[in-house]
Amino acid sequence: MRIRGLWRLKAEWAKLRGQLTPGPMVLIYHRVAKIQQDPHLLAVTPAHFEEQLLVLRRHYPVVTLSELTENLMRGRCPGPMVVLTFDDGYADNAEAALPLLKKHDIPATFYLASGFVGTTREYLQDDLERLLLLSPQCSDELHLTVDGKSFVWAIRSWEGGNTMASAAGWSILSKTDPTPRHRTYREIHNMLRTRSHAEQERVLEQLRDQCGDPGPARSTHRGMSWNQARQMASCESIELGAHTLNHPWLSALSLKDQRMEILESKRVLEKQIDRPVNSFAYPFGTRQSYTAETVGLLKETGFKNACSNFRERIGCRTDLFQLPRFLVRDWNGDEFLQRLKAGWL
Repeated sequence: MRIRGLWRLKAEWAKLRGQLTPGPMVLIYHRVAKIQQDPHLLAVTPAHFEEQLLVLRRHYPVVTLSELTENLMRGRCPGPMVVLTFDDGYADNAEAALPLLKKHDIPATFYLASGFVGTTREYLQDDLERLLLLSPQCSDELHLTVDGKSFVWAIRSWEGGNTMASAAGWSILSKTDPTPRHRTYREIHNMLRTRSHAEQERVLEQLRDQCGDPGPARSTHRGMSWNQARQMASCESIELGAHTLNHPWLSALSLKDQRMEILESKRVLEKQIDRPVNSFAYPFGTRQSYTAETVGLLKETGFKNACSNFRERIGCRTDLFQLPRFLVRDWNGDEFLQRLKAGWL
């Protein structure tokens, strides 16, 4: 029997427990960049990121994920400490985040979706942004076939520079959409994120036909190069982990396809950086985006731990293959510190 509001009670209890007995916190970042639009709120500006690092240096011990999990494996319950992780493998991780981490002598773990590293691909949310929010060539109506079903979106004609100007501050967390294009972006992204990589590519190809091919990946949105990945791996305080090949919603895939995404991401990454890869991060990371079978596959393929993306502090009984993390937004140092002290980012 399901109890209405039970998840809220659990969340409040986790918050209270974190304040009373503060344990380690694992933080999750995606990008360190100053970009014009950020529909998914993935970017922290370099200035704010440095402010956050200064807060950590002054107030909290920062350790590697390996150090934290080693303590947990030995049955030790660490006190308040922080671990920094980054998902996806954007180029700005190497170009902006790494120099600041080295400057302030702070360790971090970077999870790379290896199918994007060293390519001209953009991630799904970025490709959709280029096609739906930035392209002037889209038809008034979009006709798409997704998993054999036909869909139509009316997006009207191009609104010129007003498209993004009218959406200042808009994100997928906004309750309303300023234009039909923004509503369409939200709906198509929600539909595609749980589809297979092959189906995503088929739909993106349809969008390119109707909105014009926007060309190679933007320099501001591409994945890092393999040379950059190898340079990061050579840093003593930096750890690299696997994040699948194509960043799929794993629970929507067959076990065979999940195994391929997991095994190949590990194999490719280990071959490129010439080091063992023992840590994994689930794409999206919600409890719905992977299954118990997914966890079993990670254990079978030699991983020692895995990070999720739900908010909770680390405790003695935390599952090493479902390490919770707190998502960091583009906060200045003062707000970042307040949230850390509250135990609820």
